[in-house]
Amino acid sequence: MKYLLSELTPGATALAVYDVQSWGVPSYANVYILTQGDQAVLIDAGARAYEGILKAALQDIGLTTEQVRTVYLTHGHWDHVEGAAAFRQAAKFIHREDLVLVPETLAPQFSLFTDGGVGPEIQLGGRDALEVIHVNTHSPGSVALYDAATRILFVGDFFCFFGEELPEGKLVSDSEAVRAGCCQYVAGQAAQGGREFERFMAGLEKLLPYEPEFFCTGHGVVLQGDIRRFLTSLYESGKRNAGKK
Repeated sequence: MKYLLSELTPGATALAVYDVQSWGVPSYANVYILTQGDQAVLIDAGARAYEGILKAALQDIGLTTEQVRTVYLTHGHWDHVEGAAAFRQAAKFIHREDLVLVPETLAPQFSLFTDGGVGPEIQLGGRDALEVIHVNTHSPGSVALYDAATRILFVGDFFCFFGEELPEGKLVSDSEAVRAGCCQYVAGQAAQGGREFERFMAGLEKLLPYEPEFFCTGHGVVLQGDIRRFLTSLYESGKRNAGKK
């Protein structure tokens, strides 16, 4: 497996593992690393097969696995959870609705996000705690995480680019074509309707007040630049096309 590393802002790095084996189709699988001083936080931890890549990527940015003090999961699916086993000393957090998805051998290591945010005991040094937004799409306990310090919105697989190539081969992009394609996708889902789409729209509405600079998903390209406009466009596309067939 190969991987890409891209610094989003000082103290925030995106890692994308190009996985051609796990799903039958090639896809990037993303992990995000937040650092302050000699400590690190992971947003998602990838699959168990990525352990060597995670170690190498951390070394690339001057860290060891022992310096990862916290792992936050956006949801409980195996390709985001299993890699957490490599960080034995880290505190690990997941939404209560997704704890049942964590393997039995790993589940006892996890604590639950508190309602409305994360307790001060797991802040990273002087960094403000991440905001936890329960979006309840893709899995019952899917959350988005917003880091006001870096203006990064981590959404996991609430919305992602699974199986898609990177635009112009770049991990971080401001591509208007990608944004337009996302709006078209939401329009198509809106026309189909259904309970899952209703949950998606309810989760998306919760994200609209934020003003992120980066939109970080669980798979594929990281979008950069005026993400609030992008989220609003997705929401308006969903509303405008709801029920059309």
